[in-house]
Amino acid sequence: MSASVPTLLVPASLADPGWLGADRIAALAAAPGWAALSRRAQVIAQAGPEDRPSSDPGHERWLRGRLGLPADAALAACAALADGVPQAAWRVDPVHLHVGRDHLVLTDPGLLALSGDAAGELAAAVAPLFAEEGLELEARGPNRWYMSEPDAARPLRLRTRPLAGAVGRNIDAWQPTGEDARRWRRLVNEVQMTWHTHAVNGRREAEHLPTVNSLWIEGRVPPEGTGAQAAARLAVRDAGTLLEVGTDDGPLIVDDRLLAAQLAGDPQRWLESWRALDASAFSAMARAQGRWHAGARLVLAGDAGWRELVVAPRADWRFWRRRDAAALLAEPGAAR
Repeated sequence: MSASVPTLLVPASLADPGWLGADRIAALAAAPGWAALSRRAQVIAQAGPEDRPSSDPGHERWLRGRLGLPADAALAACAALADGVPQAAWRVDPVHLHVGRDHLVLTDPGLLALSGDAAGELAAAVAPLFAEEGLELEARGPNRWYMSEPDAARPLRLRTRPLAGAVGRNIDAWQPTGEDARRWRRLVNEVQMTWHTHAVNGRREAEHLPTVNSLWIEGRVPPEGTGAQAAARLAVRDAGTLLEVGTDDGPLIVDDRLLAAQLAGDPQRWLESWRALDASAFSAMARAQGRWHAGARLVLAGDAGWRELVVAPRADWRFWRRRDAAALLAEPGAAR
């Protein structure tokens, strides 16, 4: 099969049975489109969790390899290239942390509904704090902020974790590490204190909206290049949308409807999105229809692992080994 056949990447498709329910996942394996596809699918590569719970989401790990990005590249930070901020060193996001039983939990940023004006007010209020650290903060949009390092003698030396992996979880295991971890925590604490009494949050409380009470540092902006530009397009798309980008290995389609449902903590929405995928993309792949007539590659990704499948054209399917439809939906390395 040609290496240039289209590839479909589906983040959050290897769902955690503890969240979705083992019975539901077993039922998904019998869905007609998936059942037919799995009979013609061959696993060509996969990777399991390396340092769970704080490893990057599986789709981000796979994308770095496909796009030729450095292993430590932050995909969300590539948005700086699409937003016209190539001088930015880091991407940071305004977030809401809520208090769990005995820890802080990161809320889906999509629920903030922060306006551009409000974002500008909040950023302006804490800009002096960053300046004192030799840093410069810029709110380019409501949810995508950037930080540059004009003082070359005082760069931030951090190892960061992606926001998408931490949503809905105890943030302790997802905090930045490295030589400047304490310096960053101190700065964030000052930001939190400044925003606690800010007029924007006062208005948000009156409107029963979650307050903006912290910042999340996504990671460093990688150098410009073909892979980084493709990642930039992915990073600025609306959540839950379909996007296609060109790569050296052929067209790459990313469908993150399942990820949007997972970040929102909505299992029913996740199930509905899976059924829609089954009736459309999976069924078409199984029948070698439309753009999938010459075969397909399908990448399923989970919290930390991923599995890449090649789907044979109809003329070749009989030579392929049959796969367990349910086993293909289990994250590599996960206990079953």
